[in-house]
Amino acid sequence: MAVVRTFARNHLWSVLCLLGLVISTGHAPFSLWPVSLICLSLAFRLHEAHECRKPSFKSSFKNGWWLGFGFFLGTLNWLVEPFLVDIATHGWMAPFAVVLVSGGLALFWGAGMSLGHILGGKLGCVIGLGLCEVARGYLFTGFPWGLLGYIWVDTPVAHLASYFGAYGLTAITFGFCALLAQSFYVRRKIMGLASLFLVLLAVWIFGNTVRPTYTAPENATVIRLVQPNAPQDKKFDPKFAMDYFQRMLNFSQQAPQPDLIVWPETSLPIAYNFAADLILQIKEASKGVPVLVGALRAKDDKIFNSLVLIDPQMDAKVIYDKYHLVPFGEYLPFENFLAKIGLGFSSELFGTGFQHGPGPRVVNLPNVGKILPLICYEAVFPQDVSAMPQRADVIVQVTNDAWFGQFSGPYQHLAQAQMRSIEQGIPMVRVANTGVSGLIDPNGRIVEKLQLGETGYIDVVLPVGEFSTLYSRYGNWTVVILFMTLGIGNVILRNRH
Repeated sequence: MAVVRTFARNHLWSVLCLLGLVISTGHAPFSLWPVSLICLSLAFRLHEAHECRKPSFKSSFKNGWWLGFGFFLGTLNWLVEPFLVDIATHGWMAPFAVVLVSGGLALFWGAGMSLGHILGGKLGCVIGLGLCEVARGYLFTGFPWGLLGYIWVDTPVAHLASYFGAYGLTAITFGFCALLAQSFYVRRKIMGLASLFLVLLAVWIFGNTVRPTYTAPENATVIRLVQPNAPQDKKFDPKFAMDYFQRMLNFSQQAPQPDLIVWPETSLPIAYNFAADLILQIKEASKGVPVLVGALRAKDDKIFNSLVLIDPQMDAKVIYDKYHLVPFGEYLPFENFLAKIGLGFSSELFGTGFQHGPGPRVVNLPNVGKILPLICYEAVFPQDVSAMPQRADVIVQVTNDAWFGQFSGPYQHLAQAQMRSIEQGIPMVRVANTGVSGLIDPNGRIVEKLQLGETGYIDVVLPVGEFSTLYSRYGNWTVVILFMTLGIGNVILRNRH
């Protein structure tokens, strides 16, 4: 044991990076949440031991950065996938993208540990990391992908998100691991571990008890989810694009007819402005049933990522334009500045030219009710879903997860969509180009689904979200109250010691 301690002390940053990498296995597709809890607790223990010997703001930042770098490197391994679609042009950038993004996001964990150093104690570290994870979701348009709280998504503990959201659940997870690390110090370690186990068991039972199984009424809405399974490198290739379009037409005309048909993001092989003939084919195939179709459209030299309602009884119309665009995919951050300093060529390497829509909106569809449309990446942001102007009956997310590959990205994206349903207490219909498409109930459970890489369609019966959650009513104010409580607790503990 002494040898292990000596090695960890002499190679602290390497050990923290490795622990961060293992902590990431709590996310899908591994979902090894017990491993994440144990490794994060060990990281807290190592950090505190180092602080006792050489306390400094700088060393705290480095500890947090190395831990975060390992965590994000493991969580965001899917970032190589978009660069492999056109490997001859962009493949060389794949390793740089993963390393640079992971290193950049690790700055938040470094800042969190540094703030914890200022606040003092393990609880101070919990507050620092929790606040910086909230900041990660907002600063520079935000990128809250892979919050630690998502490790709970398929467990009853995830129900806590209906009170505190994903940001609050992340802070609670940091807090639990800090307590677990503290149990290493107590004289009766078994008693400390047993107490934490009982706390987790109580939360588990509570989550199971208060999460009912939703059933749909007899006259419930039936929605058809269409999954063409088009690989990204062939999706817009003229040799294959119409084959995938025909595939979706065939799925849409199958009997019995539903109340609504939903196609995934960017389903039309050409821009909406020039797709009059294709829209006519969709109207004929749907046999009177409205169809929601993801499509690109051009306007005034700008491109919009839109959701179009094609109703056989009226003209097709755009009901929603994507609001939260993907940096380096749909727009280039600081594009004007980069052009001024001679780096304008960056727009040719990265996505640019997309225009964002006005923001979240609720659309009333006949025979369906009020829907909150989300396009792809928008489901990652708790604050965007909370910003809906009125409570929706169902969240409809269309996405093209072919960009994320076949391993971790699509499953992590799905987990984050599940958490949005838990937070709001609203069912979600999720339609992905390559999967996973399915129905998520108001408790975040996947009721029906088409697997990743599967071609086909399913008709899902829409359950009713019976009540609004605490988080849906007050949003991140519940997170503010949580952090205020943690702050008061930290002051009390520091005064006691």
